[in-house]
Amino acid sequence: MKYVSGLLLLAATLAFSSGLCSCEKEPQVITKTIVETDTIFVIQPDTVYITQTDTLNLTQYVHDTATTFIVLRHAETTGIGSNPDLSPSGHARADELRRVLSNVPLSAVFSTSFNRTLQTAQPVAQEKSLSVALYDPFAPDAFADATLANYHAGAVLVVGHSNTVPSLLNVLTGTNAWSNLPDTEYDNLFLVTVLEKGRATVVHMKYGE
Repeated sequence: MKYVSGLLLLAATLAFSSGLCSCEKEPQVITKTIVETDTIFVIQPDTVYITQTDTLNLTQYVHDTATTFIVLRHAETTGIGSNPDLSPSGHARADELRRVLSNVPLSAVFSTSFNRTLQTAQPVAQEKSLSVALYDPFAPDAFADATLANYHAGAVLVVGHSNTVPSLLNVLTGTNAWSNLPDTEYDNLFLVTVLEKGRATVVHMKYGE
């Protein structure tokens, strides 16, 4: 019954989404959130929920004619001290991030200077034989300009914080659409395809448990 209802809802989804696609937006900001929904598809304006499978290939979102920013918040921390380390759950999420990005060709890995962001980025960087480069999360305009100039048509991973990830997304998309992430959420992953600063498509995913 779930499968049948899922197919019916999918048909309605496709019909509705075709209407959405007729609307022009500048810059275009499309948010796709991937979550486990047991084959049921639900659609809301500008948000598409689809079933996540272990075979999802993120390379389909990486285009060699644009610069791809993979932007996310650090994983879970111990909460101990002013510069906490990742907790066991956080280390597990960092390793899951490594797995999720295993087939994505990265040109650079960026992190803020805190233990929690560095430890989130390190497994990916190590697998890609890259060093983790530090960036200033409170200067998103300058960071975006430098990254677009130095890694044009490449893909970069950027690990930040609940209040800095949306700032970078807003700079890349030329909007104010993104607000601070909830402190309790660590599973958001944003793939931003940037033609130029202010013209970007955002795919919003969920990863890990």
